[in-house]
Amino acid sequence: MKRNLNEILDRLKRVPQIIMPEDASMILAKTGVPTDAKIVDAGSGSGFLSIFLAWYCPNGKVVTYEKRMEFAEVVKKNIEKTGLKNIEVKNKNILDGIDEDKLDLITLDMKDCEKVISEAYEKLNQGGWLAVYSPYVEQVEKVIEDMRKSNFNEIKCFENISREWQSEYGFTRPKSQGLMHTGWLTFGKK
Repeated sequence: MKRNLNEILDRLKRVPQIIMPEDASMILAKTGVPTDAKIVDAGSGSGFLSIFLAWYCPNGKVVTYEKRMEFAEVVKKNIEKTGLKNIEVKNKNILDGIDEDKLDLITLDMKDCEKVISEAYEKLNQGGWLAVYSPYVEQVEKVIEDMRKSNFNEIKCFENISREWQSEYGFTRPKSQGLMHTGWLTFGKK
């Protein structure tokens, strides 16, 4: 039987809040990164986004930054469980600098992410993307302002709402329970 990423992710340890698969897939859809993409993911948390990106970019490389040692250890263990070999974990605060360059995609899911936007622009290939996950709209405002100052193009912000429907005995309607809002995704292209 072939491995299913959703089943794998369901079995992994979660420490902080994760980026949901719906949001992770929007990152792939909006950026269109190739399967051999060179990616930096900052604010690893439990590693779900890094694992998702590495799964769908099997010929590429994902380097994930996590400043908290205890979270970085969880990420390493979660990666081991997937069998993926194209992810590197750095126990480092990305605000101290991005080591990689010529990147196709940088993802940020962290506090004060606007402080690294200018450097992110310099580290991206021409045509590369920055994708920022924000739990608060106030952070979105700062991110968009700094993306503009850093000369990003095609700046767009999305709220990804997914609602499941139910159909029982001839009555079809939206389910009244479930996760509607997760956060905002802001994209900018170099």
